[in-house]
Amino acid sequence: MSKTLKNLNEEYENISASKELEERIKMIMKAEKKKQPWIKFSTVAASTVIAASIALNASPSFAYAMTEVPGMDTVVKILTFGRYVNEENGYEANIVTPHIEGLLNQELQDQLNAEFKDNADALIAAFEKDVKALKAEFGDETVHMGIDSNYIVKTDNNNYLAIDVYILNTAGSSSTVHSFYTIDKRTNNLVTLPSLFKEGADYVTPISKYITSEMERMNESEGGMFFIHGQTEIGEGFQAIQPEQNFYIDNDGNLVICFDKYEVAAGAQGSPEFVIPQDILSDIAK
Repeated sequence: MSKTLKNLNEEYENISASKELEERIKMIMKAEKKKQPWIKFSTVAASTVIAASIALNASPSFAYAMTEVPGMDTVVKILTFGRYVNEENGYEANIVTPHIEGLLNQELQDQLNAEFKDNADALIAAFEKDVKALKAEFGDETVHMGIDSNYIVKTDNNNYLAIDVYILNTAGSSSTVHSFYTIDKRTNNLVTLPSLFKEGADYVTPISKYITSEMERMNESEGGMFFIHGQTEIGEGFQAIQPEQNFYIDNDGNLVICFDKYEVAAGAQGSPEFVIPQDILSDIAK
């Protein structure tokens, strides 16, 4: 495999939702609540997405696909704003772009959509730059390299709306990067992992212990390929979740901890998810 191809996965993995976005969201919400404490805000955050390089109404297939969030003063819509498609001699891009409408906080909505646009431009530019570089290196030879970016609604019930925005890239091998966002419809707030627990509670330890035990069980009885600390020669292996680990709340109200492909297991394991039993968190959950 050429050096160019080896660098592509890492390049696309680095184009992901800015961690600064969530902090800006929190700052905006705090500022607005101080000015107008009677307003309740609904926030919807997504990760790396691509702004369409074609007009929305260029084809009927690009029509809005809408999910309405019930129970709010205004209808917040998750719209499929457009699609960027490029298919040429093994180079493929299929990128679906979410767009937020209906937030009461116009400033926050503008911040979100501006972030989507910035990330969109970066990913499209990276794809087109790499195609050009690969063509220069390989000429008319078929080279398989692709990007698939889309979003999945994981949960949509009376309590929560959870969204998984992902990037799947294939350049020699494949990798998938996910960003999960959960909105509490009852409070109209973006949920963070620490916010699910009592202040100062150690949630990392019990969750990590459970996930380690599940990894061990699956390795022993299901042919799992998880990398566990002290039990693998591949890197350090899984030892504990991050305090801001990817997660979502499922339709049954369970916490689901999520990992990207290759993060804690061999590629054949995909992007693992672990449903955490509520009883191990009952003493520290809010």
